[in-house]
Amino acid sequence: MSSKPDILVFLSDQHHAQYAGFAGHSLVRTPHLDQLAKEGTVMSTAYTSSPLCVPSRTSMLTGQLPEKTGVFTNGGAIGSDQATFLHGIAAEGYDTVLCGRMHFLGEDQRHGFTRRIMGELTPLFWGRYGQARTDLGPYVGTMANKSLKIIGGGTSPVLEYDKAVIKAALEYLQEDHAKPQCIVVGTYGPHHTFVAPPDRYMYYKERMDIPESFLQDDGHPVLQKLRQNHQLTIENVTKLRAAYLGMIETIDSQVGEVRSAWNRYLERSARPGLFVYMSDHGEQAGEHGLIGKSTFYEGSSKIPMVLAGEGVVAGRNISQPVSIMDLGPTLCAFAGAETPPRQDGMNLKLLLNGGAEDAERIVISECMETLEGKHIPGRMLRKGNWKFVAYVYYEQHNQLFDLSSDPKELHNLVHERADIAEQFQAQLDASWNIPAIIEKHQQKLEHHQLLAKWGKAVDVSEQERWPVPEEATKLPIVE
Repeated sequence: MSSKPDILVFLSDQHHAQYAGFAGHSLVRTPHLDQLAKEGTVMSTAYTSSPLCVPSRTSMLTGQLPEKTGVFTNGGAIGSDQATFLHGIAAEGYDTVLCGRMHFLGEDQRHGFTRRIMGELTPLFWGRYGQARTDLGPYVGTMANKSLKIIGGGTSPVLEYDKAVIKAALEYLQEDHAKPQCIVVGTYGPHHTFVAPPDRYMYYKERMDIPESFLQDDGHPVLQKLRQNHQLTIENVTKLRAAYLGMIETIDSQVGEVRSAWNRYLERSARPGLFVYMSDHGEQAGEHGLIGKSTFYEGSSKIPMVLAGEGVVAGRNISQPVSIMDLGPTLCAFAGAETPPRQDGMNLKLLLNGGAEDAERIVISECMETLEGKHIPGRMLRKGNWKFVAYVYYEQHNQLFDLSSDPKELHNLVHERADIAEQFQAQLDASWNIPAIIEKHQQKLEHHQLLAKWGKAVDVSEQERWPVPEEATKLPIVE
């Protein structure tokens, strides 16, 4: 038997880390994820390195913080001369297979994947978003900044795309493959559009609550800008939360399908296997009066991360902070592969095999906002029970939370515990090169502007883009 395990990563998009049965949520039904948690190890304090799709995925693949990749927006891309952990694993003889979503932009749709068996829902080039999405019908904008336009029970491009992703994954796992496999199954859900299958939508709508923090006003100018982008009410938050939980239950059922097919594949191949479930970032879902991501609150910055299989202790819960950037070094260690250089992530293999937790580790997440004409870097530091959040130019609004006693982040202790805040601030000052970060970001934006102009003007085909079927654009039947 080969000592190299087959690897499957099920990567969902925008799954709130606490919205699962194994994480203690009392309403959402996630039996397959709960079973995975029982059979594996839960990283209960895992964070994204940036609470936005492309920056987080770029960081996950390269193992580097956004300040190093220069990718802070969804217009960013990995350079073709930048190694990812897939390059290291493929160099060790693996097939590295992408099935579904990864949100790559540009001609390079591989970045270390040796094959792609299912395409992408979103455009592959700049300048083709927004009103250019003629394939979405009435759903245009609902996957972006118009997420409140359509909410309910029915079908949507997101739901139909994920069905196609799972179908392709199941078909691939029915085949036999001589090489060891590293497969990434990427769904779009539970990312909005906020439409769930009708029965699931109605189930949750009849039982839905409103977050305790919904009406909380933290007074932070950056967060107030995010709130102003949406007009949230008790009614639409109730509906979108019902749809969101219905989408999570749908993802859970798809995890169950893929994992069953995976286990059958491993039985046929007689090779050991490693299964990972995680998401790129979370979803506010009305918490703190916000929806979507792009904040450092737990709903947005924390991610579900569960591993099971070869070399992983069953039934263990790891409470030390870990990062989405740890995925690459960890999988490379399991595969016996070279890790890309200059990693900000860490190898968790020994920890997964029963090793001791590191109480001193600090995990970092970064973002970039724009307010009053200025680029505003933001940073989150998590160590032990404490979380510190700072935005450039708005230091008077710094946040400090003791998550052991205040998991819903209702009480900012930045003044009451100035001793702790000062320690975090010193760490921040020693490691944060703000002028360089802003300059690199501005340069990227200038390039993106011309790339968007190019994307609108030229007729370059997008062969790996999934064609949205007409039936996927029918409006919800239940509101």
